[in-house]
Amino acid sequence: MNEFSEQRREREAIVLERLALARAKLLAANLELRDMRNRKAQRSERALTVSNVGRALLDAPMVTLLGSIMLGSLIVGPKRVVHVVTRAGVSGWITRNLRAVIGR
Repeated sequence: MNEFSEQRREREAIVLERLALARAKLLAANLELRDMRNRKAQRSERALTVSNVGRALLDAPMVTLLGSIMLGSLIVGPKRVVHVVTRAGVSGWITRNLRAVIGR
């Protein structure tokens, strides 16, 4: 009986060692995967892609306004652009302020 229980303990010890090794490998793979994802996420936030450019333009509407002014001045000339920009700018400013007041 002692021999049987001794063999059983040895087998259990072997199985436990294998489980510990498998757990360590899985944990290392999981940490490596997380690290790779974090590095990819950091890279993609800084990368120059269409979605990031779109996000940047949505976050900074003055950049799009400046681009529109420059493009308009190239197409129709600076004299006409000044009138259009002031008219559109004033109406946009009034609308934004009214929305802010109404939204409070």
